[in-house]
Amino acid sequence: MPATQGKIIPIAVLNAAVAGSALGVHEREAVEHAIAVHARRLGPLIELLHDVQDMLGHIPEAAVPRIADALNLSRAEVHGVISYYPHFRSTPAGRHVLQVCRAEACQSRGADALLAHAGQALGCGSSGQGHGHATSADGAVTLEPVYCLGLCASSPAVMLDGRPHAHVTANGLDALIAQCRQPEQTGEPVAQPAHAGTGTGAGAGPGVRVYVPRDAAALAVGADAVAGALQRECAARGLQVQIVRNGSRGLLWLETLVEVETPEGRVAYGPVTADAVPGLIDAGMLQGGSHALCHGLTEAIAYLARQERLTFARVGVIDPLDLSDYASHGGWQGLERAARMEPAAIVQEVLDSGLRGRGGAAFPAGIKWKTVAAAAGPQKYIACNADEGDSGTFADRLLMEGDPYTLIEGMAIAGLAVGATQGLVYVRSEYPHAIATLREAIARAEAAGWLGRDVAGSGRAFHMEVRKGAGSYVCGEETAMLESIEGRRGIVRAKPPLPAIAGLWGRPTVINNVITLATVPLILARGAAFYQGFGMGRSRGTLPFQLAGNIARGGLVEKAFGLSLRELVEDFGGGTATGRTVKAVQVGGPLGSYVAPADWDAPLDYEAYAAKGNVVGHGGIVVHDDTADMAQLARYAMEFCAIESCGKCTPCRIGSTRGVEVIDRIVRAGSDPAAHASQVALLENLCDTMQHGSMCAMGGMTPYPVRSALNHYPQDFGIESTTAAAAA
Repeated sequence: MPATQGKIIPIAVLNAAVAGSALGVHEREAVEHAIAVHARRLGPLIELLHDVQDMLGHIPEAAVPRIADALNLSRAEVHGVISYYPHFRSTPAGRHVLQVCRAEACQSRGADALLAHAGQALGCGSSGQGHGHATSADGAVTLEPVYCLGLCASSPAVMLDGRPHAHVTANGLDALIAQCRQPEQTGEPVAQPAHAGTGTGAGAGPGVRVYVPRDAAALAVGADAVAGALQRECAARGLQVQIVRNGSRGLLWLETLVEVETPEGRVAYGPVTADAVPGLIDAGMLQGGSHALCHGLTEAIAYLARQERLTFARVGVIDPLDLSDYASHGGWQGLERAARMEPAAIVQEVLDSGLRGRGGAAFPAGIKWKTVAAAAGPQKYIACNADEGDSGTFADRLLMEGDPYTLIEGMAIAGLAVGATQGLVYVRSEYPHAIATLREAIARAEAAGWLGRDVAGSGRAFHMEVRKGAGSYVCGEETAMLESIEGRRGIVRAKPPLPAIAGLWGRPTVINNVITLATVPLILARGAAFYQGFGMGRSRGTLPFQLAGNIARGGLVEKAFGLSLRELVEDFGGGTATGRTVKAVQVGGPLGSYVAPADWDAPLDYEAYAAKGNVVGHGGIVVHDDTADMAQLARYAMEFCAIESCGKCTPCRIGSTRGVEVIDRIVRAGSDPAAHASQVALLENLCDTMQHGSMCAMGGMTPYPVRSALNHYPQDFGIESTTAAAAA
């Protein structure tokens, strides 16, 4: 388990005879089934453990010896993996599992109070910290804190048995808990993507075409109920409709956003609830009629019309799983061109485009590809980092759920470019709908010849699979992700060697994130010069900025580099959801800085932000209003690092725990100027140690939010009042 409060967790090893005899018949069958499915794969342990937990609700300790023997591992290795990852349980869970998000975006809307309310309602005594599981006395509900569900624009958010719920209030949470406690409720499986096995798409069937999103953010506010109500109401009235379950347009404050196809274009209505459906049909919705929820033509909505949708051009437009719909909107053109090119020419196209990694580090993608292409080795890999764990970010999820084929196409192009024949997508376990959609899309793409032994008629092979994470934030670091894919604890590797030389299973590996790879098809289809035409300086192209937290119009805004933070927050976002003054804006996830108000008008690009000590990161933007306590948010940054640290290096593991303690002392020492000043100085020294002594960005960048909060909002740390007291 990740180090918590600076402690090292001991590993207990069971006696083989006692453990083996403790498995029941059903448990033994589940374990043997998982072994049969996974044992022959490379790095099978984590996928095997997921299967066991899915079947049994937990991973019995008595199963450890059998799993270890089947995979030729030690029992300590198996137990170490189970105890490391927060989403694995070694004790039985309740009949239902309730996960409450307490990441920054949800905290800005009262997540910690919601978690405390849940603990009180269930009698679990939840502390609201760490990754601990607590189950109600009646066995109905297991309560778990979780650190980002990717519903950051719809906060606060919870997940109940794999089903998302957004904008959750205390009363709404009580209603969910009451449902769980009803004897007849036995839980429902995670919702599978619409059209997962039908093959129906946007061109099939008679009647008016109506689009109802199946993105997790839409499902979280009742999109399935809306689709069902539309189907029933139209059937009762004898109206023919064809309901297409598209992705989200990214206008998340309008979800569920229903679109009706008309001769003039698609007309948008939102936010639509199931109860509103009869009135909408009465008002002529199927003909694009006027209604209080009508926003006119979707493409003319200012929030959308002002964007430059390149990577996200199809998201919300197409049926995500319909191959013909994807092709009719420009899909596969980049791969078809790449299949006719020499590998070196593909790499050069990506280099010339100026595309940089969109996962945070902004390293030029083409240089990685060139390095892997030149590396010797009988096997090479493309590893897509879809462990989108930063609070305030949800672009990867929107794309995987709304346009999965563009990621598949980008990975296939990368494979052709560097000589890789295998691609793996590492998706966080908090994204069950993205995982299901992506797996179905991969199967369909392979059946159609876009993947497999002869990719797009190139004569070259490329296969893909999805690997599921297990709740560890640090696995977003590239080498920790590799360790996790290989079936081990997500512990950061020392570099060198670089993954481009010795990555997955010691082989040359391209590691890019979802948005980076999903942008490649456009570059190959339209050419490097087209993509270079967007952006500024060395920051070329566009970035999908994500507006989250206390924001009136949360959602995704894809724009070329160069606009300002104020434009995003005020012009697109409409200010705070509470109507209060914007106080603080964090850019770049939980390790990103709180940007100084004086810099809110500066152009957003990598170099300009780095020069100010800020990071653009993955483009996540979390807004807080003037009620935010920046000392507490700085404390949370240290607490989050302590919870999520892999534990390998001392500055991160111990420094974060000491950071929580020091900030607590700063807050308490407000009436003692000398003690206060000494603790502030100690915090600065601690931040120096963490920033320069940690092995990776987990510890190295945690000081960014802490120092920026301290520097830009000193009054929240009592600095102004302490200074005044000293002068008196």
